[in-house]
Amino acid sequence: MKILLTCKKLTVAVLCASTAVAAFAGGGKEIIKGGQSLFHAARNTRGVTQRFVFSRPTTNKIQRAIASGVLDRIPTQAAEQLPVVNYTHGQFLQHEFKDSRLLVADQPIEKEILVKMRDENLFYKPEIDAARTIRNNILNITVLSEEGISSLAQDIQTNIKSHYLRQTLLNNLKELNIYAMALDLTDYFCLDKSFEEAAFDYTVRHPHQMNLNLRRLMYNPLVDQEVKTRLKHFLNANSLNTLEEYGAFRAVIKEAHNQYQSRLSAAKFSEIIQLQTVYYEAFAMRLDEFIRHNGGYLPKWNTRDKLEQELWEEYQWIMQHDEINNYNPLISYRKQIQVIWDSAQQPPVLSKADTLALFARFVKQTERDYPEILHSDAFSKKGFVPFEDEELLWDSLQYWRQKDESGMFQEIMRIRNQHLH
Repeated sequence: MKILLTCKKLTVAVLCASTAVAAFAGGGKEIIKGGQSLFHAARNTRGVTQRFVFSRPTTNKIQRAIASGVLDRIPTQAAEQLPVVNYTHGQFLQHEFKDSRLLVADQPIEKEILVKMRDENLFYKPEIDAARTIRNNILNITVLSEEGISSLAQDIQTNIKSHYLRQTLLNNLKELNIYAMALDLTDYFCLDKSFEEAAFDYTVRHPHQMNLNLRRLMYNPLVDQEVKTRLKHFLNANSLNTLEEYGAFRAVIKEAHNQYQSRLSAAKFSEIIQLQTVYYEAFAMRLDEFIRHNGGYLPKWNTRDKLEQELWEEYQWIMQHDEINNYNPLISYRKQIQVIWDSAQQPPVLSKADTLALFARFVKQTERDYPEILHSDAFSKKGFVPFEDEELLWDSLQYWRQKDESGMFQEIMRIRNQHLH
């Protein structure tokens, strides 16, 4: 294997190689802390989740989408070929804002697939990262001490979920077969090796066993049951003896992988996902454009500018539905929106003390119990008493009420009771 050819030459200390082997054999005194129990992989505790589980409703929806041909469509455009957003000419998706709301909040099957596959990747990521660290530690060994053996064993016990693999690694560690440990970690977790090659090599070396990615495909609803049944045929076989059997096994592994990849791509590059990607890109451009023409300040809701108010509401809507839209290729555009938002200045507000002082002056001067929002029709009503700092007061009160709703409410009521009769 290429990856193993690049590792450092393994040399084991004479003390470790001589005394440790005798201890491992069971006849000498044990010098490794923990003794034989260190190399025994206990069965996983009942109730411990070892694999990601797709819910029955999600599985049913994906299978219905497959049956209807939704996920067999060939994408017409790659992500880098998305339509160019031309904000300067006032072209924004040719959709009203209400349609953009639906685009963000809707959960079509394509979006659900991307979210669930993201969740699955996140579920396995800690184990894969830990396995990569263990393998890198193995490949960088120059001298293997007793402490090193104990540390490796503990890492394996803690981080490897598969009982079979855990015990295999510990057995090889006991025999100081570092090469076999690195090979199994590489193939089981597809570390720097193609999935099809790693899955095939692992099962050939360990009959009836699957590497992690093949196991994931066996439980993934994007792969047809008929393909899984053919995979099980080879996994249940006592051995693979002919070139034809080897070739057939490789072919069905490739078919399962291709089926998964093509259907995932169909979802990723579907029209609905591409449209939302373009929407996020356009929104980021419009938000940046507004901030630059607004003196570096963010849009706000309390404004007479309808477009500014809608821009603020759009951002809040995107934030509210973040969880169901946190998937590729949308993530990079969402991060861009957040960078633009976080880099801008908040609209001006007063300190808490100045806000309460201004509110007291407002109540005494207008005999109203709360300032009006700028787009309220109260300003046009007969007898309305205006206040010169209405906008700043409302904004400041809103800001501090979000910071301390209970405390501000008590202060507001105190001032009202003091000045209103």
